[in-house]
Amino acid sequence: MSSTPSGERPMLRSVGLSGLGTAARLASSLVAISIAARALQPHDFGQLMFLLSLAAILGVPANFGLSTWVLRALPQARAVTGTSSDGLSPARCVAEAWSARWLGSVVMLLVAVPALALLSDPVRLAFTLLMLAMLAEGLAEFAMAVLRACGRHDEDARLGVRSAWIYSLSVGLAAWLTGSILGVALAYLLSRALVAVLGARMASRAVPGGLCWLGWRVAAHRTRASLSYATDYAMTALFGQIDALVLNHHLGPVAVGLHQAGMRMFMAAAQVMPVLANVFLPRLAAAMKTASDTELRQQVVRMQGTFVLVGCLIGACFSLVDEWMVKLLFGEAYLDLLHLLPWFGLLFQVRCTVAAWGVTLTALGAQAFRAKASVLHWLLILGLSIWLLPVLHGQGWLLALVAGNFVLWMAYAVRVQLTARLRSRAGLALVLTALALMLLHLGLLLQVQGWAGA
Repeated sequence: MSSTPSGERPMLRSVGLSGLGTAARLASSLVAISIAARALQPHDFGQLMFLLSLAAILGVPANFGLSTWVLRALPQARAVTGTSSDGLSPARCVAEAWSARWLGSVVMLLVAVPALALLSDPVRLAFTLLMLAMLAEGLAEFAMAVLRACGRHDEDARLGVRSAWIYSLSVGLAAWLTGSILGVALAYLLSRALVAVLGARMASRAVPGGLCWLGWRVAAHRTRASLSYATDYAMTALFGQIDALVLNHHLGPVAVGLHQAGMRMFMAAAQVMPVLANVFLPRLAAAMKTASDTELRQQVVRMQGTFVLVGCLIGACFSLVDEWMVKLLFGEAYLDLLHLLPWFGLLFQVRCTVAAWGVTLTALGAQAFRAKASVLHWLLILGLSIWLLPVLHGQGWLLALVAGNFVLWMAYAVRVQLTARLRSRAGLALVLTALALMLLHLGLLLQVQGWAGA
């Protein structure tokens, strides 16, 4: 007799399939970024990352948190009575979100026009291409969210692997052959556009009626109804992107290049977080309607434990990166990155823990609380950076991120424990375990930094 409960087998298969796509995207991202960083060197690579981060931030209106809303609403509609908590059928859920995405895309392009006037002539075309790439990437991510919400993790994994190969080959070859920001931007756009077309076709087959346009009025209504999701998404999207803007202003393009080399490693590894969230969130959202309190608590603890374990393992790997690995990935020009990577490891551990409790709140429908807490945590980060950046430079920004995300996690954990259905001793024990591991990581990090300084 198998020791694995039959109810857990689909979950393990979903995590495995999604993990396959994540591993492919992680490897491809590292290869492409490594080639681009080597070809462009820290100064030009910093400029590219600055433009890409600016495009990603201005592209927030195109997403508007609609992928997260679909991941919550669609499984509820399919699991209960054929309608979501908003009274929408599965097909209507996807069609409204798809329509709102296109409305957001128009807003995104309008917002990008004034930004072009503020940039110098040599980079305007590259920035335009990157903005269009962000639009295509958002459409591809929405298609993947629809596939996961429908339980089609095998198709999502296949699309992820295809996306990884297309991205790494196009961007890597462009960086190697052209050695220019414009060449990389064009390759990035073409790769994302192709994946968006493939994803849209697969998502259309997954939903009755396909991806339908319902008109501007419906799009505006869904946009207004998703405001809390949009705010939370915007605050999350700032992570890894606003860094380039802040560091470019205070320390210049070279500092941006060094930091973003580490941040791209971080973001490549961090792709495991949305994949895990997209696997667990639909099940938790459905369990909120159909499961008993005991079963729901067990699912929540299992999900949170998975996030904490993954965060600890990958965070430790960042601290173990040696000089030869940095030379292999980016070249000798990036050796100063060694002083930043252990802090990236601690940040990864904290971010994974934040994501675990964030998924719980999303399944609970507490997006308004998430949005408010995210705004406050960014204000805290920016406030700390004013004090830490002049003293510790790049490490100061990372320390501000760690502190801000730690406060955000505490706020999430308290909110979850205040919910009667989710309150449990196992959940509290998990909080204390994660806290102990973070403090251990921080203590070892400070000890090593002290030895290095001596």
